[in-house]
Amino acid sequence: MAISSHSQMDRVPGWLLMGCLLPVALLLAWLLLARLDFLYPVWYQVLSIEEHIAQYAPQNRHGREDFVETTPAEHRRLFGLIVASIQGQGKPLEEAVYHDAQGRELGKFLRAEEVGHLNDVQRLVGVLTTTGWGLTAAALVLSLGLWWWRLPLPPPAGVAVMWLALLGAAAIVLWWQGPLEVFDRLHEWVFPPDHPWFFYYQDSLMTTTMKAPQIFAAIAALWTLVALIFYGVLYAGLRNIPGAAAGAASSGGEDGSTKARRPAKGRRQKKKGKSRGGRA
Repeated sequence: MAISSHSQMDRVPGWLLMGCLLPVALLLAWLLLARLDFLYPVWYQVLSIEEHIAQYAPQNRHGREDFVETTPAEHRRLFGLIVASIQGQGKPLEEAVYHDAQGRELGKFLRAEEVGHLNDVQRLVGVLTTTGWGLTAAALVLSLGLWWWRLPLPPPAGVAVMWLALLGAAAIVLWWQGPLEVFDRLHEWVFPPDHPWFFYYQDSLMTTTMKAPQIFAAIAALWTLVALIFYGVLYAGLRNIPGAAAGAASSGGEDGSTKARRPAKGRRQKKKGKSRGGRA
């Protein structure tokens, strides 16, 4: 009984590490996709954003109807400015301007309310990024601890079940509440109530250029997929650490410590049998 209880406790650090790897994978996926502007050129084609801009830019109610004269290359540049800004990089968004096909400056890209919202997003990304790096440090410490004490990693089947449970729960919430309701509710929870975050296409070149919120659904799906790949790579790397793989193998079935004791137990029984026979 004591051996069984100890082996169960040995598995706890491994599962804690698996939990820490989730935000680590999300952080790595975010950093990679941010460098690629979240594949905006792909979504530009898939979501027909050029046609979307052609429809709504002339309806702008703040004197920016000439945004329709901009090019796809200019749209990609402006989206890149937004991505750089929420990462805490690039020039201030108040200075962002848009140009026509000849490079002539036409006007300011963002209104004050949009700049304020993007500043809120920047602060949120900063907090989450700092948290992600902190959990990365925790995952490193746990990894070293598992290696030092030869503690087991959870088996692949258990990790797969964990991911299926998480994705399944997210799918149920999205199906039950609806993607738009979830999107709105998250904004209400995260951002200050007196800070506007909802903008009609006719009032915002930002939302027009992004075709929000459709593009956020595409980016969220891509982010999840890339994070899953990173998670798999990290898990596979941990299993290749000497000692960790053996621990993971033993955790999948009977405890390795019990197996190690069996030959000794058999030898002791054999010796006892011989001594009994000698006394007879």
